[in-house]
Amino acid sequence: METINEFSIDEIEITKNVEKLFKELFPICRSITGNGVRKSLKILNHVTEFTVKEIPSKTQCYDWIIPDEWNITDAYIEDEEGKRIIDFQKNNLHVMNYSIPIDKWMSYEELKKHLHTLQNLPDAIPYRTTYYKRDWGFCLAFNDFCKLDKQKKYHAVINSSLELGSLTYGEYNIMGNSGKEFIFSSYCCHPSLANDNMSGMILWIILLKILKSLKLKHSYRFALVPETIGAIAYLAKNEEMMSKVDGGFVLTCVGGPSKFSYKETFLENCFIDKIVDESFKESNVDYIRYPFDINGSDESHFSAPYFRIPIGTICKDKYYEFDYYHTSLDNLNFIKSKSIVDTLKIYLKIISKLEKIEIIKNKDNFKIKKAKNKTLTSLNPFCEPMLSKRNLYPSTGGQIAQKAVNFSKNHHSREYEVDENNRHSGLMIDALSWLMFYADGINTIEDISKRSGLKKELLYKATKILVDHKLVLINE
Repeated sequence: METINEFSIDEIEITKNVEKLFKELFPICRSITGNGVRKSLKILNHVTEFTVKEIPSKTQCYDWIIPDEWNITDAYIEDEEGKRIIDFQKNNLHVMNYSIPIDKWMSYEELKKHLHTLQNLPDAIPYRTTYYKRDWGFCLAFNDFCKLDKQKKYHAVINSSLELGSLTYGEYNIMGNSGKEFIFSSYCCHPSLANDNMSGMILWIILLKILKSLKLKHSYRFALVPETIGAIAYLAKNEEMMSKVDGGFVLTCVGGPSKFSYKETFLENCFIDKIVDESFKESNVDYIRYPFDINGSDESHFSAPYFRIPIGTICKDKYYEFDYYHTSLDNLNFIKSKSIVDTLKIYLKIISKLEKIEIIKNKDNFKIKKAKNKTLTSLNPFCEPMLSKRNLYPSTGGQIAQKAVNFSKNHHSREYEVDENNRHSGLMIDALSWLMFYADGINTIEDISKRSGLKKELLYKATKILVDHKLVLINE
């Protein structure tokens, strides 16, 4: 086996493999459970082997429960002449992910309640989900929505199933002998969205294949999970081992055409952040540096108060920051195989630097401590609590405002933002999430205000909600 310092990659061969995976993975309708995930993991397993595991529906994972498994075969809306005006077979984003079965004729006014569009991005089909509420819906371009005849009746059909099954994920552990361990995670739950996050899945499997061929000093844990519920379930199933992980990365949004960016770990200037900066500089690559934010992918779960794993994220067109995020325009015309290869090279440089590390500052210094006065302590320190079951989060997911929709937000607030007093507003949900993340017995509301940029008045209101729901304690 070669050491990583001696290793060079065959860019031409890797590019061919990336483009082959583009074609194989993009059409698949993935979700947080179901056959789409299994089919995708089977394709990736042909690149290099990893273990596929299942967690049964109804399994308790900290504050969350694995939902029933969802599968879909067809869906459409047809008019009175039998013409399909929305067709799942043409684009799987047309159906709100996790929609229940439906077969019903209805008026335009009734149908309209179940349609999702983006008026400010009128040619794009939005991506929407209803994971934890039994509901149904269709998504379509606003321009097509405007063509619907308000006087006609429409036939809505969704051939789907929601029943006991399991959540599927992939993992592989490369064992070193140094006692240090790092995690590379990605998510496999998005349907036909190319940058977010088919690109991350492809980078994940190629990086795994390369590292398996090397002689490595440290251990490297690879996890490919459905976003949020999969990461939380993975932490619950591997709690002891994950509590010892020293750092890592979420591989996501690495296929876009724009410049590199890096989202810092929650520690902001730890060894992970420094190594990333060194790697970009040595590669003569300019990049945008974003501060840590609790909104994003699974880094906030891995960095929850109990685990406090510093997780970084390198992107090429970061989530929230590109116009086509969570829409049908995030397609194969948007991403580039070269972007994935270029990101791979940065990660290999980072890993080569990780291999040289001898001393890592003990991340236990940042875990929950004996509470100080006026601080907050989480009563659910292992992961983000499930806010939707407490009616603190909307039941329809995916509703992040695309960059093209609104450039005026300081935070990447969701489309359903109303005001800070509304518990479903983007600002209030941000406040709840920031408080839960930093409720470690160390930080006060004033500290959290400085870290998050949110007003203390808003955080005090959010704290009362969390206390009422028995999610945090105020240490007097």
